[in-house]
Amino acid sequence: MTDNLPFPLDRLSLRGKEVICKKGDILKKQFSRVDKFYILLEGTVHFDQSLHSNDKELLAGMSQSLYAPIGMDAFIAPYRNETTARVASDEARLIEWETAVLQAALDEDIQLAIAFFTFLNNHSHKFVEDTSELFANTSAALQSLETETSSDGYLAHMERDEIDKVILLLQSPFFEEFDEKDLAVLAQSMQRREYLVGEVVIKQDEDKKGIFLLESGEVQYSRKNFSLETNKTYKVPFRAISTPGYLISSSSLLGIKSAMTSHVTKEAVILYIPEDNLEKHCKENPQFALSFQKRILWLINNQLRAVRTRLIATQFNEELLVASTLINSNSTKLTVHSPLHAVPVLLENKLTIPKAIELLHETELKGIGPEKNLASLCLDNLHQTQKESNFYRALQDIYSSVAESPDDKPTEEIQLDCIKASRQAFSIPSIYIRGLENMPTEPGCIFIYNHLLNEPYYTLPNQFQITLDSHYLSALVYETYGQHAQRVVRIGKSEEYAHENYYSKLGFISVHTADSDALIETKEQKKIRHNKFYQEIKQTLDAGKNIIISPEGSSHPTEHSPSHFKSGIFRVIQKLDKEPKIVPIVMANFDKRITAYKFACEIQEPFYLSEKMKEYGKDDIKEFLMEYQDRFKSNTRSLTQQIANETSVQFLFEDEIDALIARLDSKQQNEHVAFFGSSTIRLWDTLESDLADKKALNLGFGGSSYQWCLFYFDRLFENFYPKSYVLYGGDNDLSNGQSPEDVLMNFSLLVEKIKQHSPGASVTVISVKPSPSREYLLNKIIATNELLKEYVDENEFMHWIEIYSHMLTADGRPRTDLFVDDMLHLNPKGYKIWKGLVRDQLKD
Repeated sequence: MTDNLPFPLDRLSLRGKEVICKKGDILKKQFSRVDKFYILLEGTVHFDQSLHSNDKELLAGMSQSLYAPIGMDAFIAPYRNETTARVASDEARLIEWETAVLQAALDEDIQLAIAFFTFLNNHSHKFVEDTSELFANTSAALQSLETETSSDGYLAHMERDEIDKVILLLQSPFFEEFDEKDLAVLAQSMQRREYLVGEVVIKQDEDKKGIFLLESGEVQYSRKNFSLETNKTYKVPFRAISTPGYLISSSSLLGIKSAMTSHVTKEAVILYIPEDNLEKHCKENPQFALSFQKRILWLINNQLRAVRTRLIATQFNEELLVASTLINSNSTKLTVHSPLHAVPVLLENKLTIPKAIELLHETELKGIGPEKNLASLCLDNLHQTQKESNFYRALQDIYSSVAESPDDKPTEEIQLDCIKASRQAFSIPSIYIRGLENMPTEPGCIFIYNHLLNEPYYTLPNQFQITLDSHYLSALVYETYGQHAQRVVRIGKSEEYAHENYYSKLGFISVHTADSDALIETKEQKKIRHNKFYQEIKQTLDAGKNIIISPEGSSHPTEHSPSHFKSGIFRVIQKLDKEPKIVPIVMANFDKRITAYKFACEIQEPFYLSEKMKEYGKDDIKEFLMEYQDRFKSNTRSLTQQIANETSVQFLFEDEIDALIARLDSKQQNEHVAFFGSSTIRLWDTLESDLADKKALNLGFGGSSYQWCLFYFDRLFENFYPKSYVLYGGDNDLSNGQSPEDVLMNFSLLVEKIKQHSPGASVTVISVKPSPSREYLLNKIIATNELLKEYVDENEFMHWIEIYSHMLTADGRPRTDLFVDDMLHLNPKGYKIWKGLVRDQLKD
């Protein structure tokens, strides 16, 4: 067994034994005490992690590297496994030690121990690189890659004396366990370097050496990654650090290539200790050298935990759950008085989330022991939560600016306070806006919009709901004209005290709607009420003010908006002596949470009602509105689709689409089966030869979704008519945060396009596949497949190909042997299964 093993494994192997493990064998179990340690010689091992001890496991990493260590928690308190390690290949060959036996051997020979931990650190660091790559393949947060060159910063005067330098090192979590005498030696050669925003401290794959310690500023990590989805290289952002005393890199301590790039995002001061001083002290002091290598292992473990936590958070799309579990699973490392124990409870309620965030920030700066690192990891995984918490507090500020204003405060001042608070609130979420050039130059217009439901999560503690779309629109109109627009709002129900108290202070025009109390009145009373509404509208316009109104009188989800337009405001316009301009505003996603969606607003070209009715060839207002509201709904749908996949990689598929169009020029019409979908189709290199007798045509592109297929359909198939279509999509849709219902909606719209474009063509749908890297989505994939299949079964021209169930193990998990290393795309074995199933089930 010891043949050809490198030092120190050749000597330590005498205390262990070689073992052969089969696929599925568990080498270590999450949360259990570490009693065995392994070194991988051959095979592949997956590392799974559950958010709770009885939850389904998620893939948190993998390794097939020679000499990969398994069980390094044996050397880090509290000596319990953070993941479950399971053999993923048909078999794996390893060296196995009882941890007690291995530790005894290391205690006997300090030079052997130093060599072992140095060896262990070099190979453990590969885990950080591999898991970072796995995260990069999973993450949707891709940025275009720019050329980067590392910098040594600007050497600045070191104003601290030797004692201050040692104190600074002791404040670092990494150095807090070292003796002051050792730190004094390191401090002698300490340099102070200043970095500007955008400068790179250490570039990915660069092997800078020495200790880089953050004194002030902020540094963010990123990794360049080649994406099979788009066939391009991207930069994927990771965590940012701003806590003084944190080490920038573990690779520089080992003198190996860095797994990530660290670049400055806020002007930074970094303390640098050259490697020669460090190496000299290690040679002269073996005990320090051993302690230093053990501390590097601790640092690598923290970095690995950070990347795995980001990976889980990205997969689960549940920041709060991940942060709470991170603290709970590490509770044994904390003192019983640690404030972090309270954080999971505080994160359970949106009203106490700000207190949880505050506690985490305080602990990151002032905590002791492992508290600092845990707090930093939690904050790093709570970016969206912090953003949404700030938004929620801003909505509370909008309400208090109005409802809690003094009774004698003038209405105009209250309106202005509301606008200011609204502008502050809407500076937080991401908002897409277009058509500002369509805003009329002069006020006195009527702005109509489709009114969207309120997201229940944003309901205030007193059960009041700030209408996001109308408040945003009010702020937008104010910014354009410098004056407050008069809004038309519904009269609240008798039990809605907060509603009445709020809107009565704003002086808006109030009207009865279906959501108001039932109104019992005579015809004369109704006539008086309508005339009052007419006069209020007329007086507002005569005063040169704008009016904001939703013609629906009720609110609806974006997907079903707008509903029926009521004729009231349009009949008022017809009665006015001077016809005002109508400015249509299309709203989308203001009924969604800001953590998953981007709000959208489109100002369309203004029109005069009389001219628009002539354009539509309508004399009757109700007939006109029936057609106009359909056009409005189509515009809402178009806006929603446009922003659905709007990320930094938007339109990157255009080159691929152009290439596909060029291919179609040489193809015969009405004889091909068009396979249309995501990269699972695109990467099926042998598709056309595998199904040559079917005249299969591979039209897969990038990391597409059903939304992207819908977006590019007209362009791709404008002059091409296949005999039939085979569609595949859904997994990228779900990974981008869509619900199964969202997938069904876009899928059904795509099918409708196909029916219009190719009447009589059959449509075959391949079920969404299960992949190991997206195992967290299995429940949503199952639900999506059920919805899609139900839709297919209801249409005679459609057929279903069942793939999902054929790609699972006996215990219902995705088969890892069917995928390439990214555990997302199929390998030849996987495509062989697809070939057989598609051939057998594809209708002629």
